[in-house]
Amino acid sequence: MSTAVTPDADLRRYRVAQAASTFGSTLTGTAVSVVAVVGLGAGPREVSIVVACGMIPPLVLGPAASVLLDRVRRPRRLLLAADFLAAVAVSCCAAAMFAGVLTVAGLAALSIVLGVVRVVIEGLYFGHLSTLGITDLGRARAGLQSTTMVSRAVGASVASPAIATLGAAVMFAGDAISYLFSAYFLTRIAAPDRRPVEPRRGFGREFLDGVRALRGHRLLVALALYLLVGGAASGGVAALRAVFLLDVVALPVAVYGIPAVVAMLFSATGALVATRVHARAVPARRVLTIAVLGGALGTAALPLATGPVAVVLLAACLGAAVPMFFGAVLNIALVTVMGAGVGDGYFARVGALLATGTTAAHLLGAVFGGALGERFDARTGIWVFVAVDLVASVVFLLIAGRTRALRRDLAEPIPEPVR
Repeated sequence: MSTAVTPDADLRRYRVAQAASTFGSTLTGTAVSVVAVVGLGAGPREVSIVVACGMIPPLVLGPAASVLLDRVRRPRRLLLAADFLAAVAVSCCAAAMFAGVLTVAGLAALSIVLGVVRVVIEGLYFGHLSTLGITDLGRARAGLQSTTMVSRAVGASVASPAIATLGAAVMFAGDAISYLFSAYFLTRIAAPDRRPVEPRRGFGREFLDGVRALRGHRLLVALALYLLVGGAASGGVAALRAVFLLDVVALPVAVYGIPAVVAMLFSATGALVATRVHARAVPARRVLTIAVLGGALGTAALPLATGPVAVVLLAACLGAAVPMFFGAVLNIALVTVMGAGVGDGYFARVGALLATGTTAAHLLGAVFGGALGERFDARTGIWVFVAVDLVASVVFLLIAGRTRALRRDLAEPIPEPVR
């Protein structure tokens, strides 16, 4: 006697697939840096090139690819192709490392391929949910986002010990298996792989439709402006954190990685809390305002670090973990706002616009942070970015609370474009 497959069962399979893929990607992200420095003797310049190569596809391809991804009628098929491409690329690096022929250029190429894969997966990440017959898409989006964040946090926590124990080549091989594991669970989804899409209206016009969808949602516009400023501040703090902790306040190298692990665990906790908040139907606008202000205040703990090692470590952990906690809450609330306000038909385009702008702002902030640290000192530079983030968060709170019309944005979808 056969048992009918329910949408909830398909959703569980999809969540397992995304969790496996995210876990493996997190391991690879750590392994790439370790291999570059320890295995290949790369210096700061080479490592920065490898890292930058991973950012090129989202920056260059993101907005344009989002138009094409919103046209995809069979998203699962493309997700499968992305998993297989990533598995092949990571397997090639594992084989090259086992053979002793891996180079920095090979790691850069891997970063580019995985960057392309990330563009595809993130563009179809939520749009694919519409094919599963889910009745409560908002809850499904929040659950999927929380699963991904928890998986990323776990991956970041075990990456360094696993690499030290098993070796980076084994980690590459493990990541390849994780992509194949993800592909397997995608093939186990029973729902038809088909979603409705709008008739094609030309690439340029469809891209502008995405821009109009963003501009037509006032709460998203206010949040986008904050994300640009906050992204620049985050990039600046990230550029100065290592110098500040290791040189200015003399945090021992042996405990330097602890704040990152704590931050990832806080991120996972924030994702779980945000899912429960969503289940209680707390207005997403209220959640966003709390998350924005909480993250900005949390960052202020870092430049307060001074004194004994234990105090410095506590400040470093709080300065990294509190923003990550509220950032996870913000991300899930943002997904809820986008789902209610712009719908699945614009998800890839609006998401790519926000992600590309935030990434560009992060890079610009990092460059400016280096210059600011050279001109003054690392602590002063971090305080400048903390102050900028706090001002931007207060401005967002004022805009978000200024008019009752913003509350209606969560319930009123963007009008269909004129055909």
